[in-house]
Amino acid sequence: MDVSKVTPALEFQDQRLKYLFLSHQLGSMRAAADQLGIAPSSVSRQINLLQSELNIDLIEAGTHRIRLTEAGQATVDYYRARAGQHEALLNRLNELRGQHMGKTVVAVGEGLFGARLIGELQSFFRSYPGLRTEIRIAPTLEVQHMVMDDQAQIGVLFAPHQNPALRRQFGIEQPLRAIVHPDHPLAGQGSISLEQLSEIPLVLPNHGYRVRELATLSCKGKPFVIEPAITANSLQVILDFVKANMASTLLAEVMIQPELKAGTLVALAIECPEMNSTELQIIRRQSRKLPPVTQELIRHLARAIGRLSKVD
Repeated sequence: MDVSKVTPALEFQDQRLKYLFLSHQLGSMRAAADQLGIAPSSVSRQINLLQSELNIDLIEAGTHRIRLTEAGQATVDYYRARAGQHEALLNRLNELRGQHMGKTVVAVGEGLFGARLIGELQSFFRSYPGLRTEIRIAPTLEVQHMVMDDQAQIGVLFAPHQNPALRRQFGIEQPLRAIVHPDHPLAGQGSISLEQLSEIPLVLPNHGYRVRELATLSCKGKPFVIEPAITANSLQVILDFVKANMASTLLAEVMIQPELKAGTLVALAIECPEMNSTELQIIRRQSRKLPPVTQELIRHLARAIGRLSKVD
């Protein structure tokens, strides 16, 4: 029997695998082409050639956004594993050379990487002068996607969704609080009900941020909703509105420890189990092997977040 007629030989080009992977990761061949700086027709042609070589459909026909078939998912998983092995080999070779070269990408939720945390990380970066680190700021759900798709080795985020593909490396309790101006009528009462929250002007992030989702979920089945009067995609803008006593907001205390200590903002407990059971977490993709230097960065971040989370 001629085995080659039954099972295609895996002699396809890695470049074609990369085109399929990026198209799936970014949602379309056009987006993959934009990132690669080539024509969309080139991406489409290479993926079609890959399907011909493997003699099986990798992409579902007739869908605007890239949807993989079962074979397509298996092919993408294979490419991801190959890329991970390549990264692991380079990291190991650098270790054997006594170097700490390489790049670590950390995806971070908006407002979590302030000046105090950066200060806590100084000793780590002094210990690894050859390490290149990139910080990418994004909403919680996007941080999770970046870690799942290997755009980032680790993620630092608030109240992530449960996902079996992601591994929780560190977590510390960080209840969501109502943040008000010291002169706000409710500032002195210590806690606030959901119904009271629904009645005061709020400034909150845009849709796509976990805080908005938690606000919506907490009101499910109740005769009121928590909707912002103002939305903004900048933590600084949100804080400026609260400091001007124009609106209140919802945040974890770790994001505003200096303001709370100075008394320029006041944090109120929210009478809601969902908002009192949230965590600040460090995550990575479940099956991804991280180099020792990235593992050490996780440990350093965990210790730093633990120190910053303590009330002075």
